[in-house]
Amino acid sequence: MQLEMMPSWSIHILSLALCLSSGFQQGYIAAVLNQPYKQIEKYIKDSYHERTGLELDENVKNIIWSALNISFPIATIVGQFAASVLCKRFGRKRTALFSSFLYIPGGLISVAAKYCHPYYELLFVGRFIWSFANGINGVVATVWIVECAPPQIRGRMAAMQEMFMSIGSVVTQAIGVPASTDDLWPLVFVPGMVVAALSMVMFAFVYESPQFIIEKTGDRDRARHALAAYHGVEVDDPSLEEEMRVCEQAVQKKNNKKSPKKGQLIEEEHDGLTIMLKPWKANDPTSKVIRHAAWVGLLVKVVYVFTGARCLRGYSTFLLHDLSHWSTNGALYGSFFVGLARVPVTLIPVFLVDRLGRRPLLLSSTLICALSLLTMMLSIFAGEEFKVGTLVGLSALLLLSACGIGSISRFYAAELVPRSLLLNATSYLTMFEALTKIAVEFAFYPVANVAGAWSLMLFLAPTTLFLIPMWAMCQETSKKHVNEVLNEIAVRKNLKVSFTS
Repeated sequence: MQLEMMPSWSIHILSLALCLSSGFQQGYIAAVLNQPYKQIEKYIKDSYHERTGLELDENVKNIIWSALNISFPIATIVGQFAASVLCKRFGRKRTALFSSFLYIPGGLISVAAKYCHPYYELLFVGRFIWSFANGINGVVATVWIVECAPPQIRGRMAAMQEMFMSIGSVVTQAIGVPASTDDLWPLVFVPGMVVAALSMVMFAFVYESPQFIIEKTGDRDRARHALAAYHGVEVDDPSLEEEMRVCEQAVQKKNNKKSPKKGQLIEEEHDGLTIMLKPWKANDPTSKVIRHAAWVGLLVKVVYVFTGARCLRGYSTFLLHDLSHWSTNGALYGSFFVGLARVPVTLIPVFLVDRLGRRPLLLSSTLICALSLLTMMLSIFAGEEFKVGTLVGLSALLLLSACGIGSISRFYAAELVPRSLLLNATSYLTMFEALTKIAVEFAFYPVANVAGAWSLMLFLAPTTLFLIPMWAMCQETSKKHVNEVLNEIAVRKNLKVSFTS
């Protein structure tokens, strides 16, 4: 109970630093083009005309705009691959410092695009660097907090990412409203650099992950000291033994994979990619359980993409103005106030995710997302006199998804895989999620310009269909070690295998 009520200062500082470097920046990047999108589109068209003497075709402009938006998830995938390598070689702390630093040149290049007219391609370069860094930090944040936070508060600490994502989104929207002019739009890139510098300062004062300390140095005393600080207990507290065993067994399993011993269990012969994607090779009971768990984690990530919450947050001004016929100012301020309302709403899962559990929040929020999408689509069909329905549906989608699947999808998959596979599995799962995001976000803007309200079926149909497998397969992971969850999956699948700490 003490751990649940009084988390340590060390875990708070770590969580805040990770939230600023990952969640805040992700929300900022996703929304940074939203408010001044008309002005940036005009800048691109003017640049094209100055260089070629031709007017930019409207359809080509839509494709360029979609490409600029999806450079975020594309660069994120590259960063997620790099994160696995960097974390293994340099540790969680130095990787986080490096990737947080990259936000600064990414932002500066984005600002420079305006003053290097007519070279609008600098927007792509800056966005790619910024998004690459966020891809790295997304993996670091998930892995580091799972490795260090006590199970009793792990969900609460991880759920804070969504709250800071909403803060990042509302900050960029707050800057974007007054900066939505032809001269001031580069200002929207400045706050992200300031926050990056702040997160770097905080990372300088936190401990390295105990898991990495054992992997890299084998120094058990140093690792235990770091773990004790994160758990808020004395170094000799017996409650640390379980986590120390998990760390040491993860290292032992990795060593066994490199140098297999005669009679070694088959569960230690396969890496995460083989288990997930090669069932004909990894077909033992242990691999079957882990594969099932990993794909359930991926399912939740993909469903969140298809709810449209992320995509429509980035296109909220376009949705309200172009599709629902709000005035330009009405769309700007409506988008801003929805973003503002998300900040206190994202506190709800911070307090409830460890009390109510993951499963109820996942299922209820996904159902609400489907109903919200239906409301928006019908309101757009009904015409301008029902434009309030679009705002209500958008508000419900963005606010209530943040209370459940938006927060939980960030860490749920990491609670389903063994510690020895955590880093690679997190990279692979977030990569698959990003690929889905690329397809959805690239398609939405051009399709919406042609199909109008029907474009929301890109989200409504899959969200509704995915409710069934989510209800059937999503496990409750609250306050449980991963081995407990895996044993429950084994029982449900009638597989005779046991995971022990």
